[in-house]
Amino acid sequence: MDLRRHLTETVTLACVAVAIALVSNAFASKERKLKLPGDYPNATSIPRPAPTGGPSAPVQVDSATSSPATAEFGSVPIASKGESPSQPASAGPHLAAATGTATSASKKAPVPSSSPAASKASLPSTAARAAAPAGGSDLLARFPPHPDAPWVEISGEDAAFLHREGVLFLDARRTKDYELGHIRGARAFSVWESDVDEKTLALLGEGRDAKQPVVLYCSGGECEDSHMLAQKLFGAGFNNLLVYRGGFPDWVSRGGAVSRGANP
Repeated sequence: MDLRRHLTETVTLACVAVAIALVSNAFASKERKLKLPGDYPNATSIPRPAPTGGPSAPVQVDSATSSPATAEFGSVPIASKGESPSQPASAGPHLAAATGTATSASKKAPVPSSSPAASKASLPSTAARAAAPAGGSDLLARFPPHPDAPWVEISGEDAAFLHREGVLFLDARRTKDYELGHIRGARAFSVWESDVDEKTLALLGEGRDAKQPVVLYCSGGECEDSHMLAQKLFGAGFNNLLVYRGGFPDWVSRGGAVSRGANP
């Protein structure tokens, strides 16, 4: 009887503990909220826009589309990684072929006339300006799309060049680290926080050209957050994702522009 009573009390306490943990997690902030077993981590889960305006269902990445590849931009070798960030990259001919496809990916916004009414009508909307590609075909010639690989890695020199060209930068670190300091103009885009799917859908909703470069970074070294974010965005349709392998520490050591706080 004593053994049965102890087992009953143990099971009851365990159930109560699980219930408290679930309730606490439901009200946790986006930085502390955990996914339930089977759904966490969510770095390979791709959100899809719902055609009828309803909630979107995550779709698992097909590992067959995540083949490794390498590229070389100028004199700096650029290596991509496949499903496992620790695997060595292998050669992929698709990047060499992609260099010939960068011609008319971007279009200039119409020049407003001197008439106030005509100028107001011809100016692009805020969303269109946010999605406008930077650098044009010259940028694509140096950093061509790589539709067969989730990402390629770039050096600090490449990152500085792309930053000057106004390319979109995404910070894959935790929001608390982002607010302490981030590359100026970069958006907070933590791959581990609960709103990453919402941010991915919002980025898709901006109407960005999937062939235009997007730079992802985290803390460099052994940090793989930027690679996992690249895999998520690659599954969502972006095919020119560049992982800044040195990350934020390398940017700071080079004297790059840094901002603090919640805004880019």
